[in-house]
Amino acid sequence: MKLSKKIFGLALVAQTLLVGGYCAAALADDNDSEAMKKAESQYRSAGNQDKKLKAAAEAYRAVIRDEPNNAKAHQRLGAISAALEDDETAILEEKQAIKLDGKYYLPHAVLGKIYANQGKFKEALPEMEAAVKLKPTSANCHLDLGLVLTHLGKVDEAVNVYNKAAEINPKDPTPHLNLGVLLAQQEKYPQAIKEEQEAITIDKRIPEAHINLGNIFTESGDLQSATQEFKDALKLQPNHPNAMSGLGWTMAKGGDFKGAVDMQRKALKVDPTFTPARRRLAVALADSGDKLNAEKEFNAVLNQVPKDCTAHVEYAKFLEKEGKKDKAREELKKALEIQPESKTAIECLKKLNGG
Repeated sequence: MKLSKKIFGLALVAQTLLVGGYCAAALADDNDSEAMKKAESQYRSAGNQDKKLKAAAEAYRAVIRDEPNNAKAHQRLGAISAALEDDETAILEEKQAIKLDGKYYLPHAVLGKIYANQGKFKEALPEMEAAVKLKPTSANCHLDLGLVLTHLGKVDEAVNVYNKAAEINPKDPTPHLNLGVLLAQQEKYPQAIKEEQEAITIDKRIPEAHINLGNIFTESGDLQSATQEFKDALKLQPNHPNAMSGLGWTMAKGGDFKGAVDMQRKALKVDPTFTPARRRLAVALADSGDKLNAEKEFNAVLNQVPKDCTAHVEYAKFLEKEGKKDKAREELKKALEIQPESKTAIECLKKLNGG
């Protein structure tokens, strides 16, 4: 995830927000009608099974026919519709629930999740803020607000929100994982390391904290510690593409370009869509002298993700070394169109122009 000065490829948790996270465990209220209680029971037992979710949706529709002003029924139907990827119905139902009950936080939370999953973070923000305001004790609401703020580049605000989430639920490693990402992006390495280590203290089974630490140590030059962290992540999850790619990146930093190329290819074999591995593969190939395949991989990653700022910057560096300065300038300009505040792109362009 791109946040500010440098690109780490750190493991920010819950990049796709799970709409059902708030609702599936909801219990029927004593004041609910028998039809509503039945619908709630069906929803709780549905899990992620489409057939059962559709049956629960029909049960809520039946409730709504008899109780058109039942905000909770509209909210549940909206959440199920989102889980079934019917965003149009989901949005309409959540908005109706808000209209019927302005003090009900769940419709705002789920509506914000839907917008976030669509990449509409500006639309998601007021919904997430409303959810937090209406339910200030919800750690989930704070986590989701933090993620939206992060995507919008509001890093300081996101840090505050994640700190609050950690305060609300000290047994959840997620806010510490994400705090580590943000603090590393701000180059506050000691604080970032502390947060990732706290996540490991809370839950030793999560590879993402080790991956984040590996990336932080690599960026700060401690390759020995970085290597150990990536290996620890792979012990927990042997085929984790992010851990493989991180280990390959560390190898390249240490001059082992052949090992780096092999490791990036292993990561891509596990997940051909994992962009950081393909980008790092291109760089490792270039460093090893395989210019033809390096250019091929740079083009592949930019075709896959045209708005990858880091890929444009790395490709520009490659082109400059090849003496293709005009093309390098074009790539850096593209990088700055994507991320105008990119310090690396600005510095590279300045250097290229003789500044």
